[in-house]
Amino acid sequence: MNFEMNPPPFPQRGGPFHWGRGMHVRFMGPGRRGRRHGHGGFAQSERGSVKFDVLAILLDGPRHGYEIMLAIEEKRGFRPSPGSIYPALQMLEDGDFVTSSESGGKRVYTITDKGRELLETYRNSPRGEAADEGADPGMETMVRGMRALHGLKDAVKAIARSGNVELIARGTEIIDRARRELYTLLADDKQA
Repeated sequence: MNFEMNPPPFPQRGGPFHWGRGMHVRFMGPGRRGRRHGHGGFAQSERGSVKFDVLAILLDGPRHGYEIMLAIEEKRGFRPSPGSIYPALQMLEDGDFVTSSESGGKRVYTITDKGRELLETYRNSPRGEAADEGADPGMETMVRGMRALHGLKDAVKAIARSGNVELIARGTEIIDRARRELYTLLADDKQA
């Protein structure tokens, strides 16, 4: 085939299923571009509350930064970015609310008595009480649902990258069937 006369209908780099620049936005929406991490999700966190989340987690014992992020994700339903955790830890350390030490090649943080006092003061304030009351008992279910959704997304991407047309067609049938079942579930719930 002479490509000068007849250009290919798709970019050669990725085959017929290559998501060229702009294609993902056209079909999948803008995604995370332009959004701030930790905002806009189902688990809103008040500005400045990360430091209190960190202190509350450190009450259970010393942890390193990544463990703190995972604990906040489990508690709040979203994982804060390292860009919010590490500055908060630094600020808490500068204020003598936490101490840090090297352990096994990682920096481990421990709450101080001053940090316990700050956390107790926050919890007894109207802002702290509102944060505690705002805890949703269904958050664990929401977190599991979001993880399942992310797992589904990863599986769909892997199938799309395979380039196997039959596999993509079968995957599309499965997704369509799941979508119909979810709408049926929603309709049944409205009738009840």
